[in-house]
Formats: sequence, structure tokens, C-alpha cells
Amino acid sequence: MAVERISAGDLHLNAELTGPDGAPVVCLNHCFAADHEYWSHHLDAFAGFRILRYDLRGHGGSDAPPGPYSLEQMAGDIDALCHHWNIERVHVVGVSLGGQIAQTFALNYPERLASLVLVNSTCEYTDDQTTMWRERANQALTHGMSAVQPALMQRWFTPEAASNRIPGYRYMERAIGRFSATSFAAASAAMCALDTTERLCTINAPAMVIATPDDPGAPREVSEKMARNIPDCALHWLEPAQHLSSLEHPERFNALVSEFLSKLR
Repeated sequence: MAVERISAGDLHLNAELTGPDGAPVVCLNHCFAADHEYWSHHLDAFAGFRILRYDLRGHGGSDAPPGPYSLEQMAGDIDALCHHWNIERVHVVGVSLGGQIAQTFALNYPERLASLVLVNSTCEYTDDQTTMWRERANQALTHGMSAVQPALMQRWFTPEAASNRIPGYRYMERAIGRFSATSFAAASAAMCALDTTERLCTINAPAMVIATPDDPGAPREVSEKMARNIPDCALHWLEPAQHLSSLEHPERFNALVSEFLSKLR
């Protein structure tokens, strides 16, 4: 099935649903500034599932309504896609911002959640972190995306990945080059309102956290807290890596996710 333009309330989302009819569905939520092609490096992890990939609002080919966005809105977009394809229950995977959306979906739509995989994500930000995102959003709006791209790429990838220009690095370089400053500001506003920590204990589905000890965006202690607070949650480390560990270690990531999901079919 080709990518479609799906009506989701106040906007249209770029989305596709592929895979064998009748198989369980996994919904993939990409990171900030990316699009559904993020998951092209990881499709082997979801063999045997129907795969729902889409561009977050403000990203890729999806509409970019005026911001600021909220995580509740963005979780509601997943629910709208489930309604469109008559999906009752869904396994949800999310990277970074996509993981924040996945958490919010798990908390707001528990009846739909089959399982949850959070990758280099976080459940809370410090005041310094929210200040950083607001400053970067203002910088992008004032000077354009080229003003913030180098710092983000250094945050996302190790020097080795950058030097070798691995496929995931090249993909994110292209993706952020297409990203608009207004969408940067709208989506970063959603991240700045993040605070799911105290509610994670209510998630009632198998879960897994994949993290990196030296992640500048999701500190080790926060990853450990998420895995501790979510019942029935495993924690796995991918290293060496920065913030987008799945793109630095796609084979290891795919093996972890495949093993986790294979037990839930």
C-alpha cells in the first residue's frame, strides 16, 4: 500500500499501513525532525506484523497546522489513524519525541495499547533542558534551520558515526535540512510540556525501554527511572551511541525489538 493522506481531525497525516492482513499492528513514531522513512532501517524488526508508519504533524508530508503543538494532540493523531483503519489494539514504538508521544498515547488510550517500546526517550525535562529547546526554537525562527542543525547532529550522533557518515546520519542530515523552523518551534513546544513520570505506573501492558548511558537528551538516570516506574518493563542499553542509537546500531536494535515483539504475538 502506498503512502496515503489520512484525515485526522484538524489535519491530514501522511501514513501507510503495510503487512499481512489480520496480523497484529505496530505503530512507529519517528523522532523530532524526521519522517516515516526513519523506520526504513528497522523494518526487519517488525516482520510478521502490519506496520503503521506516518509523519508526525508538522513533519514530512503531513500537514503543519499553526503551533504550538501538544503531546495530547499528537497522541490523538495515532488514535485517529487507528479509527481510520479500524485498529482496536496496537503495539506502539517511539523514538525520542516519538517516545514522548507513545507514552502519552499509552496513558490516554490504555484500551488500545498492546505493548510499548520507548527508544532514547524521556518522561521529564529539567528547567535547563526546556530553556535550551525554547532558545533553539527562537534561534531557528530568527536565523533558519541552518543555525541549529550542527548542534543537533552533534547531539544525535557520535563523532565516529559522523566521520563515517553512516546511512542513519545521512538520512537525518537530509531530514533536518527539509524541516521548517515553524514546525521546529511548534513541536519543541510539545516537548517542553512533557511530564509523564508520576503516571507511568498506570501503564498496563508489556513495555521495553532502549536507551544509551551517555545520551545527552535522555540521561541514564531518567531511562532507569522510566523502566522502574513502568510495570513489566525491560531495560536494554545500546552503546556507544548518542541520542539516535537505533540508527547507529540498527542490527542490534532490530534484534532487541524482534525478540520483544515475538513473545507478544
